[in-house]
Amino acid sequence: MFTTDGFDTVDVAPPFMSSTENNTQRARRDEQETRFLSRENIVKMLKTTIVLSALFMSIWAVVLNQSPASLAVIEGEESAILVETEGREADVYCPQGGADIFLGTDFDGDGKLSTDEITTSTKVCHGQQGLSGPQGQSGQNGENGFNGNSTLVNLTALSPGIPCQFGGIQIQSGIDNDLNQFLDAEEVQTTAHVCDGQLGDEGPEGQRGTDGAQGYSALIERHQAPTSICPQGIVMHFGVDDGTDMATANDGILQQDEIRESLQICSEELYEGLVFDSNTGVTNGFSSECSKIQTSDIVLFSSNDGTNGCELWILDQDNSPLMLIDIHASGDSIPGLELGIHVVETDRGQRFFFDADDGVHGRELWVSDGTSIGTTMLGDMESGDAIGWNSEITTWMNGVVFTTNGQQGNRMWWSNGSVTTSIWQAPWFSASASSDLINQSAAITSIGQGLLQGDASGLWFAAKESQIGLEMMRIDNNGSLHMFDLQPFGDSSPSRGVSVEGGYVVVASDGTGRQLAKLDHDGGYQWLTSMTKEGTNTPTSVVAPAFGIHKLGGTLVFDVVYRGADATLFSYSLTDGMLQELSSSIVAPGHSVDAVSNGNTIWFDCVQPNTGMEICQTDGTVMGTTLTVDLMPGVSASQPRSFAYVDSTLYVLAEGFDGSGTNSGHALWSIDGHAATLELDVWTGVGNDSNAGTYGSLVATSNHLLFVADDGHYGHELHQFLRSSIRDQWMVWD
Repeated sequence: MFTTDGFDTVDVAPPFMSSTENNTQRARRDEQETRFLSRENIVKMLKTTIVLSALFMSIWAVVLNQSPASLAVIEGEESAILVETEGREADVYCPQGGADIFLGTDFDGDGKLSTDEITTSTKVCHGQQGLSGPQGQSGQNGENGFNGNSTLVNLTALSPGIPCQFGGIQIQSGIDNDLNQFLDAEEVQTTAHVCDGQLGDEGPEGQRGTDGAQGYSALIERHQAPTSICPQGIVMHFGVDDGTDMATANDGILQQDEIRESLQICSEELYEGLVFDSNTGVTNGFSSECSKIQTSDIVLFSSNDGTNGCELWILDQDNSPLMLIDIHASGDSIPGLELGIHVVETDRGQRFFFDADDGVHGRELWVSDGTSIGTTMLGDMESGDAIGWNSEITTWMNGVVFTTNGQQGNRMWWSNGSVTTSIWQAPWFSASASSDLINQSAAITSIGQGLLQGDASGLWFAAKESQIGLEMMRIDNNGSLHMFDLQPFGDSSPSRGVSVEGGYVVVASDGTGRQLAKLDHDGGYQWLTSMTKEGTNTPTSVVAPAFGIHKLGGTLVFDVVYRGADATLFSYSLTDGMLQELSSSIVAPGHSVDAVSNGNTIWFDCVQPNTGMEICQTDGTVMGTTLTVDLMPGVSASQPRSFAYVDSTLYVLAEGFDGSGTNSGHALWSIDGHAATLELDVWTGVGNDSNAGTYGSLVATSNHLLFVADDGHYGHELHQFLRSSIRDQWMVWD
């Protein structure tokens, strides 16, 4: 609907129709509601045409009253007819909004229609928005277009000149039409230049700073790779000649403490396998008696080369073997037969202590600093063998304490490799303390029999005294002797023990059975347990027979024959006195192999009904006492022979099935959590067994794990496996 200023509203309505005609018309409209030109649309168009016609006729009437020349801008005329429109908000006249149209004469000739110049006005209103028509059907999807080509940009440095006086960068862009990933000359569409500005004048020179301290020279050293790790390679050391730690500054030598970084490169695979063939050919260089190994910066071991017998050998840092000394010129000295080989940090450096027989003085204790001239017998303690099967050795006060037994009876000694003396006259004891000890020792026999252990507080040992029998004793660091009469009516016969805070826990007899007792530093004691066999009142009689006693924090873990004939694991809390069996299904713990611990977990060999002899572990709790891994699934036993814990990994010499399902025989395995990996099998193939660990034990050096095995060509000889922490330091180019 349209309205004009000064006129009434004009409506254009359709002609009158009867009801019949109306119904017929409505029906016809319903049938044709989807047609584009419906009668309703025609009516609307007719209304609009009539209103617009009226508007134009009104405008034409005004024009007729003016000179025809006024409709155009004619030179010399003073006025012109102007038409202006102005938007109109929705109001009572135009509910949907619209526009005001003003018509008048521009009498002042400013090109604008002022209020007093308006002669005619009208309103044009928007009609009401109609309802949306029905939605049409979706058209078919068109075909996918082709992928466009990539846009490429080239950056080129410009030398000073044209177009950049002081140099700059040329930026070219375009489309890679030939898809060769290069912006070719014919593909360049735009080129722009970013020019450098002119350099400013140099500023004034600043004041001279104070001289710094004298610096140190940077040094680089190149070495051949150690052949024990890399057969062909180099090691580059980078450092500063600044005298760090024990080094000497500005001496032109890059010493170990001055090294800051190292680069280790190998041109072939890092070496693992046979160290050397001690006894040439398929004959064995190692046996059950001749296979003791001890390590520090160097490795000392006993081996038989088939010519000189079982003697003392050494491996240097490059794993180069050398017989250190032929102690028994006409036979076998068999180093370490009874006591093994012990390494101790003494006041004069590292020393190795071992027993040996030179064929003249019998079996005595020897010491070595790793050189042939520094390998000597400590003394002829007895006319025959001073060291036998019942001898003991332990580390104490920067040396070793060991026992001898011969024609002069059972005696105990201390030595640091330079000084060897009776324990009663140790060099740091006062004269009065030594005198008292000598007097007290007159009534003491069987010294160290079955138990001898030194710790930071003193020396604990078993001995027999004429008044109290076979009991525990302790010499403190000042030379005072304490005796513990655990069994007033007989011998307590101590066997196993472990140092604890404030004292020592030992397995001993209380007169009815064997229990745990805690010994205090001042001579007092208390019984910790009163265990009886399952379902009886009979005290336990076999405690710590194989596994022994191990300490995990404030908990003691030990084995007990609690039911039947097989031992099981128990724990005892030093904090609250709680005693409990850790597992009834894991039996014979530590039966064949010495357990190993990292301070939180203990690993040991064990037997379960459905697994045979395998690897188990405990953290001192019931939940944490479990099978670690079943290397030989089913009742077949993996028969672990030796453990080592190094680089946060448990290693074991045992039998198992490899990834292909083949029995590896006894080989080297690593255990991570409850998963096992075969690391080194020196004699591969179905039915081949290297029998690793039959002789000797698994020993960790600074670079390797060493063990004795048979590779099928050289007999039982020494083999090496490179530790993971060392392997990670090398770059291998092969």
